[in-house]
Amino acid sequence: MSVEIKETSATVRTLEVAIPQADLEAPFEKKLSQYKKQVALKGFRQGMVPKAMILKQFGDAIRHEAVNETVDKVVGEALKNANIIPVGQLKVTKFEDNKEAGVALTLEVEIDPEIDIKGYDNTGITVPDTAVHEEEVQEEFDRLVKMWSKDEHVDRAAGKGDVVVGNYIEVVIDGEKQELPENKEFRSLLGESASPGFDEGLMGVKAGDKKEINFKYPDDHKDERYRGKTAQFNVEITDVREIVPPTFDEEFCKQVGVKDVDELKANLAESLANQKQDAAKTKAVNEAIDKLIEQNPFEVPNARVLDLIRWSLNRNVQDEKDAVEPTEEQVKTLSPEAIREIKKHRILDFVATKEKLKASQAKVDERLQQMANAYHIGFEDLKNHFRQSGRINQLRDELRVQMAADFIVGIRPAAEETK
Repeated sequence: MSVEIKETSATVRTLEVAIPQADLEAPFEKKLSQYKKQVALKGFRQGMVPKAMILKQFGDAIRHEAVNETVDKVVGEALKNANIIPVGQLKVTKFEDNKEAGVALTLEVEIDPEIDIKGYDNTGITVPDTAVHEEEVQEEFDRLVKMWSKDEHVDRAAGKGDVVVGNYIEVVIDGEKQELPENKEFRSLLGESASPGFDEGLMGVKAGDKKEINFKYPDDHKDERYRGKTAQFNVEITDVREIVPPTFDEEFCKQVGVKDVDELKANLAESLANQKQDAAKTKAVNEAIDKLIEQNPFEVPNARVLDLIRWSLNRNVQDEKDAVEPTEEQVKTLSPEAIREIKKHRILDFVATKEKLKASQAKVDERLQQMANAYHIGFEDLKNHFRQSGRINQLRDELRVQMAADFIVGIRPAAEETK
Protein backbone atom coordinates (compact mmCIF):
# COMPACT_ATOMS: atom_id res chain seq x y z
CA MET A 1 0.00 0.00 0.00
CA SER A 2 1.22 3.49 -0.79
CA VAL A 3 0.00 7.06 -0.36
CA GLU A 4 1.65 9.97 -2.12
CA ILE A 5 0.68 13.43 -0.88
CA LYS A 6 1.04 16.43 -3.18
CA GLU A 7 0.63 20.12 -2.33
CA THR A 8 -1.90 21.21 -4.95
CA SER A 9 -2.38 24.66 -3.42
CA ALA A 10 -2.09 26.43 -0.08
CA THR A 11 -5.44 24.96 0.98
CA VAL A 12 -5.59 21.68 -0.98
CA ARG A 13 -3.61 18.45 -0.67
CA THR A 14 -3.95 15.66 -3.25
CA LEU A 15 -3.54 12.05 -2.15
CA GLU A 16 -2.61 9.34 -4.69
CA VAL A 17 -3.55 6.04 -3.05
CA ALA A 18 -2.59 2.57 -4.33
CA ILE A 19 -3.70 -0.62 -2.58
CA PRO A 20 -2.47 -3.89 -4.20
CA GLN A 21 -4.89 -6.79 -4.43
CA ALA A 22 -2.75 -8.80 -1.99
CA ASP A 23 -3.40 -6.18 0.71
CA LEU A 24 -7.16 -6.48 0.19
CA GLU A 25 -7.35 -10.26 0.63
CA ALA A 26 -7.19 -10.28 4.44
CA PRO A 27 -9.83 -7.50 4.87
CA PHE A 28 -12.03 -9.30 2.32
CA GLU A 29 -11.78 -12.63 4.12
CA LYS A 30 -12.53 -10.96 7.46
CA LYS A 31 -15.61 -9.29 6.05
CA LEU A 32 -16.65 -12.57 4.35
CA SER A 33 -16.38 -14.37 7.70
CA GLN A 34 -18.67 -11.76 9.28
CA TYR A 35 -21.24 -12.25 6.51
CA LYS A 36 -21.04 -16.03 6.88
CA LYS A 37 -21.93 -15.78 10.57
CA GLN A 38 -24.83 -13.39 10.04
CA VAL A 39 -26.46 -14.44 6.74
CA ALA A 40 -29.44 -16.79 6.68
CA LEU A 41 -30.80 -17.94 3.29
CA LYS A 42 -33.78 -20.09 2.47
CA GLY A 43 -32.96 -23.70 3.26
CA PHE A 44 -29.99 -22.84 5.43
CA ARG A 45 -29.74 -21.82 9.04
CA GLN A 46 -27.88 -18.67 10.05
CA GLY A 47 -24.14 -19.31 9.89
CA MET A 48 -24.55 -22.45 7.75
CA VAL A 49 -24.81 -20.86 4.27
CA PRO A 50 -22.08 -22.21 1.96
CA LYS A 51 -19.24 -19.82 1.13
CA ALA A 52 -19.88 -20.10 -2.60
CA MET A 53 -23.49 -18.98 -2.21
CA ILE A 54 -22.49 -16.01 -0.06
CA LEU A 55 -19.86 -14.96 -2.61
CA LYS A 56 -22.35 -15.29 -5.46
CA GLN A 57 -25.01 -13.17 -3.75
CA PHE A 58 -22.97 -10.75 -1.66
CA GLY A 59 -19.48 -10.81 -3.19
CA ASP A 60 -19.59 -7.32 -4.67
CA ALA A 61 -21.00 -5.79 -1.46
CA ILE A 62 -18.35 -7.55 0.64
CA ARG A 63 -15.56 -6.25 -1.59
CA HIS A 64 -17.05 -2.75 -1.52
CA GLU A 65 -17.09 -2.72 2.30
CA ALA A 66 -13.58 -4.20 2.52
CA VAL A 67 -12.20 -1.62 0.09
CA ASN A 68 -13.92 1.28 1.91
CA GLU A 69 -12.64 0.21 5.33
CA THR A 70 -9.11 -0.32 3.99
CA VAL A 71 -9.07 3.03 2.20
CA ASP A 72 -10.37 4.81 5.31
CA LYS A 73 -7.66 3.21 7.43
CA VAL A 74 -4.82 3.89 4.97
CA VAL A 75 -5.85 7.48 4.28
CA GLY A 76 -6.47 8.20 7.98
CA GLU A 77 -2.98 6.98 8.92
CA ALA A 78 -1.38 8.94 6.06
CA LEU A 79 -3.11 12.18 7.10
CA LYS A 80 -2.14 11.63 10.73
CA ASN A 81 1.51 10.95 9.87
CA ALA A 82 1.63 14.04 7.67
CA ASN A 83 -0.09 16.12 10.38
CA ILE A 84 -2.87 17.07 7.97
CA ILE A 85 -6.20 18.08 9.54
CA PRO A 86 -9.05 18.15 6.98
CA VAL A 87 -11.54 21.03 7.24
CA GLY A 88 -14.19 19.33 5.13
CA GLN A 89 -15.11 16.03 3.56
CA LEU A 90 -12.51 14.31 1.41
CA LYS A 91 -13.34 14.47 -2.29
CA VAL A 92 -12.67 11.44 -4.49
CA THR A 93 -11.68 12.64 -7.97
CA LYS A 94 -10.61 9.28 -9.41
CA PHE A 95 -11.37 5.68 -8.44
CA GLU A 96 -10.32 2.42 -10.10
CA ASP A 97 -11.05 -1.06 -8.70
CA ASN A 98 -9.28 -3.88 -10.52
CA LYS A 99 -9.99 -7.19 -8.80
CA GLU A 100 -6.67 -8.55 -10.02
CA ALA A 101 -4.36 -5.54 -9.64
CA GLY A 102 -6.06 -3.79 -6.70
CA VAL A 103 -7.45 -0.32 -6.03
CA ALA A 104 -6.12 3.07 -7.14
CA LEU A 105 -7.75 6.35 -6.26
CA THR A 106 -7.11 10.06 -6.02
CA LEU A 107 -8.53 12.23 -3.25
CA GLU A 108 -8.45 15.92 -2.48
CA VAL A 109 -8.54 17.31 1.05
CA GLU A 110 -8.88 20.95 2.10
CA ILE A 111 -6.82 22.31 4.98
CA ASP A 112 -6.24 25.57 6.80
CA PRO A 113 -2.94 26.99 5.52
CA GLU A 114 -0.29 27.91 8.04
CA ILE A 115 -0.15 31.64 8.66
CA ASP A 116 2.43 33.98 10.15
CA ILE A 117 0.86 37.36 10.81
CA LYS A 118 3.30 40.26 10.77
CA GLY A 119 2.76 43.71 12.22
CA TYR A 120 -0.08 42.82 14.59
CA ASP A 121 1.79 44.24 17.58
CA ASN A 122 1.87 47.75 16.08
CA THR A 123 -0.94 48.32 13.60
CA GLY A 124 -0.88 52.06 14.17
CA ILE A 125 -4.59 51.97 14.93
CA THR A 126 -5.87 52.80 18.40
CA VAL A 127 -9.24 53.44 20.01
CA PRO A 128 -10.01 57.17 20.12
CA ASP A 129 -11.40 58.78 23.25
CA THR A 130 -15.13 59.41 23.23
CA ALA A 131 -17.33 61.83 25.14
CA VAL A 132 -21.00 62.02 26.05
CA HIS A 133 -22.68 65.42 25.90
CA GLU A 134 -25.50 66.66 28.09
CA GLU A 135 -27.88 66.98 25.15
CA GLU A 136 -27.34 63.28 24.31
CA VAL A 137 -28.21 62.28 27.87
CA GLN A 138 -31.28 64.51 27.78
CA GLU A 139 -32.34 63.03 24.45
CA GLU A 140 -32.10 59.51 25.88
CA PHE A 141 -33.93 60.62 29.02
CA ASP A 142 -36.71 62.14 26.90
CA ARG A 143 -36.96 58.89 24.93
CA LEU A 144 -37.42 56.90 28.13
CA VAL A 145 -39.98 59.40 29.45
CA LYS A 146 -41.94 58.97 26.23
CA MET A 147 -41.70 55.20 26.52
CA TRP A 148 -42.98 55.28 30.12
CA SER A 149 -45.71 57.83 29.37
CA LYS A 150 -49.39 56.96 29.11
CA ASP A 151 -52.09 58.49 26.95
CA GLU A 152 -55.40 59.54 28.46
CA HIS A 153 -58.68 60.68 26.91
CA VAL A 154 -59.27 64.45 26.76
CA ASP A 155 -62.46 66.23 25.81
CA ARG A 156 -60.92 68.95 23.63
CA ALA A 157 -59.52 69.65 20.19
CA ALA A 158 -56.35 67.79 19.21
CA GLY A 159 -53.04 69.64 19.20
CA LYS A 160 -49.39 68.86 18.57
CA GLY A 161 -48.19 66.03 20.79
CA ASP A 162 -51.66 64.47 21.17
CA VAL A 163 -52.64 61.04 19.93
CA VAL A 164 -55.56 61.04 17.51
CA VAL A 165 -57.44 57.75 17.15
CA GLY A 166 -59.79 57.18 14.23
CA ASN A 167 -60.95 54.99 11.36
CA TYR A 168 -60.26 55.22 7.66
CA ILE A 169 -63.42 55.70 5.59
CA GLU A 170 -61.82 56.15 2.19
CA VAL A 171 -58.27 56.52 0.89
CA VAL A 172 -57.39 57.84 -2.57
CA ILE A 173 -53.74 57.97 -3.78
CA ASP A 174 -52.99 59.90 -7.00
CA GLY A 175 -56.66 59.66 -7.95
CA GLU A 176 -56.85 55.89 -7.42
CA LYS A 177 -59.09 54.53 -4.67
CA GLN A 178 -57.24 52.16 -2.33
CA GLU A 179 -58.48 48.99 -0.72
CA LEU A 180 -58.81 49.56 3.01
CA PRO A 181 -57.13 47.21 5.50
CA GLU A 182 -59.27 44.82 7.51
CA ASN A 183 -58.44 46.83 10.63
CA LYS A 184 -59.37 50.38 9.62
CA GLU A 185 -58.26 52.02 12.88
CA PHE A 186 -55.27 54.38 12.98
CA ARG A 187 -53.40 56.11 15.81
CA SER A 188 -51.38 59.19 14.92
CA LEU A 189 -49.04 61.09 17.27
CA LEU A 190 -49.37 64.61 15.92
CA GLY A 191 -46.03 66.11 14.98
CA GLU A 192 -44.18 62.83 14.58
CA SER A 193 -45.87 61.23 11.59
CA ALA A 194 -43.89 60.30 8.48
CA SER A 195 -46.57 62.23 6.57
CA PRO A 196 -46.68 65.80 7.98
CA GLY A 197 -49.62 66.72 5.76
CA PHE A 198 -51.77 64.05 7.39
CA ASP A 199 -50.86 65.39 10.85
CA GLU A 200 -51.71 68.94 9.85
CA GLY A 201 -55.12 67.79 8.68
CA LEU A 202 -55.82 66.28 12.09
CA MET A 203 -54.98 69.41 14.05
CA GLY A 204 -58.04 70.72 15.88
CA VAL A 205 -60.24 67.63 15.40
CA LYS A 206 -62.43 66.26 18.16
CA ALA A 207 -63.97 62.86 18.88
CA GLY A 208 -66.96 62.34 16.55
CA ASP A 209 -65.61 64.55 13.74
CA LYS A 210 -65.47 63.37 10.14
CA LYS A 211 -62.87 65.01 7.94
CA GLU A 212 -61.38 64.94 4.48
CA ILE A 213 -57.61 65.46 4.52
CA ASN A 214 -55.76 66.35 1.32
CA PHE A 215 -51.96 66.45 1.21
CA LYS A 216 -48.89 65.41 -0.75
CA TYR A 217 -46.45 62.78 0.47
CA PRO A 218 -42.88 64.06 0.94
CA ASP A 219 -40.36 63.11 -1.75
CA ASP A 220 -38.25 61.32 0.86
CA HIS A 221 -41.12 59.34 2.43
CA LYS A 222 -39.95 56.05 3.97
CA ASP A 223 -42.27 54.09 1.65
CA GLU A 224 -41.09 54.48 -1.96
CA ARG A 225 -44.59 53.71 -3.28
CA TYR A 226 -45.97 57.00 -1.96
CA ARG A 227 -43.11 59.43 -2.52
CA GLY A 228 -44.34 62.67 -4.08
CA LYS A 229 -47.88 61.37 -4.61
CA THR A 230 -51.11 63.20 -3.75
CA ALA A 231 -53.41 61.73 -1.11
CA GLN A 232 -57.02 62.16 -0.02
CA PHE A 233 -58.04 60.59 3.29
CA ASN A 234 -61.61 60.54 4.56
CA VAL A 235 -61.56 59.68 8.25
CA GLU A 236 -63.77 59.67 11.33
CA ILE A 237 -62.27 60.55 14.71
CA THR A 238 -63.07 58.28 17.64
CA ASP A 239 -60.81 59.71 20.35
CA VAL A 240 -58.29 62.42 21.23
CA ARG A 241 -55.72 61.40 23.84
CA GLU A 242 -53.14 63.44 25.70
CA ILE A 243 -49.66 62.11 26.47
CA VAL A 244 -49.12 62.12 30.24
CA PRO A 245 -45.49 61.68 31.34
CA PRO A 246 -44.70 59.67 34.47
CA THR A 247 -44.28 61.35 37.84
CA PHE A 248 -40.79 60.62 39.11
CA ASP A 249 -41.83 60.05 42.68
CA GLU A 250 -40.25 57.58 45.09
CA GLU A 251 -42.50 54.71 44.05
CA PHE A 252 -41.87 55.15 40.31
CA CYS A 253 -38.10 55.49 40.79
CA LYS A 254 -38.13 52.28 42.81
CA GLN A 255 -39.92 50.52 39.94
CA VAL A 256 -37.25 51.52 37.43
CA GLY A 257 -34.44 50.74 39.87
CA VAL A 258 -33.03 54.19 40.67
CA LYS A 259 -33.00 56.51 43.67
CA ASP A 260 -34.01 59.67 41.80
CA VAL A 261 -33.84 61.43 38.43
CA ASP A 262 -30.20 62.41 38.96
CA GLU A 263 -29.20 58.77 39.42
CA LEU A 264 -31.21 57.80 36.33
CA LYS A 265 -29.43 60.41 34.23
CA ALA A 266 -26.06 59.33 35.66
CA ASN A 267 -26.84 55.73 34.66
CA LEU A 268 -27.85 56.88 31.19
CA ALA A 269 -24.61 58.86 30.84
CA GLU A 270 -22.57 55.82 31.85
CA SER A 271 -24.49 53.56 29.46
CA LEU A 272 -24.08 55.98 26.56
CA ALA A 273 -20.37 56.33 27.33
CA ASN A 274 -19.94 52.55 27.26
CA GLN A 275 -21.88 52.29 23.99
CA LYS A 276 -19.78 54.99 22.37
CA GLN A 277 -16.53 53.46 23.58
CA ASP A 278 -17.59 49.98 22.43
CA ALA A 279 -18.54 51.36 19.01
CA ALA A 280 -15.21 53.18 18.73
CA LYS A 281 -13.30 50.03 19.69
CA THR A 282 -15.27 47.88 17.24
CA LYS A 283 -14.49 50.34 14.45
CA ALA A 284 -10.80 50.42 15.37
CA VAL A 285 -10.57 46.62 15.55
CA ASN A 286 -12.21 46.24 12.13
CA GLU A 287 -9.81 48.80 10.64
CA ALA A 288 -6.85 46.95 12.18
CA ILE A 289 -8.14 43.59 10.90
CA ASP A 290 -8.56 44.97 7.37
CA LYS A 291 -5.03 46.33 7.51
CA LEU A 292 -3.60 42.99 8.70
CA ILE A 293 -5.56 41.09 6.04
CA GLU A 294 -4.10 43.36 3.37
CA GLN A 295 -0.56 43.06 4.72
CA ASN A 296 -0.73 39.30 5.35
CA PRO A 297 -2.58 37.65 2.41
CA PHE A 298 -3.55 34.00 2.83
CA GLU A 299 -6.14 31.68 1.32
CA VAL A 300 -9.29 30.34 2.94
CA PRO A 301 -10.56 26.80 2.22
CA ASN A 302 -13.83 26.67 0.29
CA ALA A 303 -15.19 24.23 2.87
CA ARG A 304 -14.81 26.84 5.60
CA VAL A 305 -16.63 29.45 3.49
CA LEU A 306 -19.52 27.13 2.67
CA ASP A 307 -19.84 26.01 6.29
CA LEU A 308 -20.06 29.61 7.51
CA ILE A 309 -22.61 30.57 4.85
CA ARG A 310 -24.65 27.46 5.63
CA TRP A 311 -24.56 28.30 9.34
CA SER A 312 -25.61 31.91 8.76
CA LEU A 313 -28.59 30.80 6.67
CA ASN A 314 -29.75 28.20 9.20
CA ARG A 315 -28.76 29.64 12.59
CA ASN A 316 -32.38 30.31 13.55
CA VAL A 317 -33.75 27.00 12.24
CA GLN A 318 -35.33 24.97 15.04
CA ASP A 319 -35.70 21.68 13.16
CA GLU A 320 -32.89 20.18 11.05
CA LYS A 321 -35.37 19.16 8.35
CA ASP A 322 -36.02 22.86 7.72
CA ALA A 323 -32.33 23.58 7.07
CA VAL A 324 -31.45 24.79 3.58
CA GLU A 325 -28.37 24.57 1.39
CA PRO A 326 -27.01 27.85 0.01
CA THR A 327 -27.76 28.56 -3.62
CA GLU A 328 -25.05 29.50 -6.12
CA GLU A 329 -26.23 33.10 -5.98
CA GLN A 330 -26.10 33.13 -2.16
CA VAL A 331 -22.60 31.66 -2.19
CA LYS A 332 -21.48 34.32 -4.67
CA THR A 333 -23.07 37.14 -2.68
CA LEU A 334 -22.10 36.02 0.83
CA SER A 335 -18.59 34.65 0.16
CA PRO A 336 -16.63 37.94 0.46
CA GLU A 337 -17.96 38.68 3.96
CA ALA A 338 -17.58 35.02 4.99
CA ILE A 339 -13.94 34.99 3.83
CA ARG A 340 -13.22 38.18 5.77
CA GLU A 341 -14.86 36.77 8.91
CA ILE A 342 -12.82 33.57 8.69
CA LYS A 343 -9.61 35.52 8.16
CA LYS A 344 -10.47 37.76 11.10
CA HIS A 345 -10.95 34.75 13.38
CA ARG A 346 -7.70 33.11 12.22
CA ILE A 347 -5.72 36.33 12.74
CA LEU A 348 -7.10 36.86 16.25
CA ASP A 349 -6.50 33.21 17.12
CA PHE A 350 -2.91 33.56 15.87
CA VAL A 351 -2.39 36.67 18.00
CA ALA A 352 -3.89 35.03 21.09
CA THR A 353 -1.66 31.97 20.63
CA LYS A 354 1.48 33.95 19.86
CA GLU A 355 1.00 36.26 22.85
CA LYS A 356 -0.18 33.43 25.12
CA LEU A 357 -3.39 35.30 25.93
CA LYS A 358 -5.73 33.59 28.32
CA ALA A 359 -8.76 34.89 30.18
CA SER A 360 -8.31 34.78 33.94
CA GLN A 361 -11.00 33.38 36.21
CA ALA A 362 -11.68 36.93 37.38
CA LYS A 363 -12.33 37.96 33.78
CA VAL A 364 -14.68 35.01 33.27
CA ASP A 365 -16.55 35.82 36.48
CA GLU A 366 -16.83 39.46 35.46
CA ARG A 367 -18.48 38.50 32.16
CA LEU A 368 -20.79 36.02 33.89
CA GLN A 369 -21.81 38.72 36.37
CA GLN A 370 -22.66 41.07 33.49
CA MET A 371 -24.78 38.36 31.89
CA ALA A 372 -26.48 37.54 35.20
CA ASN A 373 -27.37 41.19 35.67
CA ALA A 374 -28.72 41.46 32.13
CA TYR A 375 -30.89 38.35 32.47
CA HIS A 376 -31.88 39.07 36.08
CA ILE A 377 -30.70 35.69 37.38
CA GLY A 378 -28.32 34.64 40.14
CA PHE A 379 -24.61 34.70 39.41
CA GLU A 380 -23.89 31.30 40.97
CA ASP A 381 -26.85 29.71 39.16
CA LEU A 382 -25.59 31.02 35.82
CA LYS A 383 -22.02 29.96 36.56
CA ASN A 384 -23.10 26.43 37.47
CA HIS A 385 -25.20 26.22 34.31
CA PHE A 386 -22.23 27.24 32.17
CA ARG A 387 -20.01 24.68 33.87
CA GLN A 388 -22.48 21.80 33.59
CA SER A 389 -23.29 22.55 29.94
CA GLY A 390 -19.63 22.94 28.98
CA ARG A 391 -20.22 26.50 27.78
CA ILE A 392 -17.67 27.84 30.26
CA ASN A 393 -14.85 26.80 27.88
CA GLN A 394 -16.63 28.49 24.99
CA LEU A 395 -16.86 31.67 27.07
CA ARG A 396 -13.15 31.48 27.90
CA ASP A 397 -12.34 31.18 24.18
CA GLU A 398 -14.58 34.16 23.33
CA LEU A 399 -12.81 36.27 25.95
CA ARG A 400 -9.44 35.10 24.64
CA VAL A 401 -10.36 36.27 21.13
CA GLN A 402 -11.60 39.58 22.54
CA MET A 403 -8.26 40.04 24.30
CA ALA A 404 -6.53 39.48 20.94
CA ALA A 405 -8.80 42.09 19.35
CA ASP A 406 -7.84 44.54 22.12
CA PHE A 407 -4.17 43.71 21.57
CA ILE A 408 -4.10 44.75 17.90
CA VAL A 409 -5.47 48.20 18.78
CA GLY A 410 -2.93 48.79 21.53
CA ILE A 411 -4.92 47.59 24.57
CA ARG A 412 -2.64 45.26 26.50
CA PRO A 413 -3.91 42.88 29.21
CA ALA A 414 -2.76 43.24 32.77
CA ALA A 415 -0.14 40.67 33.71
CA GLU A 416 -2.43 38.82 36.11
CA GLU A 417 -5.10 38.39 33.42
CA THR A 418 -2.89 36.06 31.36
CA LYS A 419 -1.88 33.80 34.24
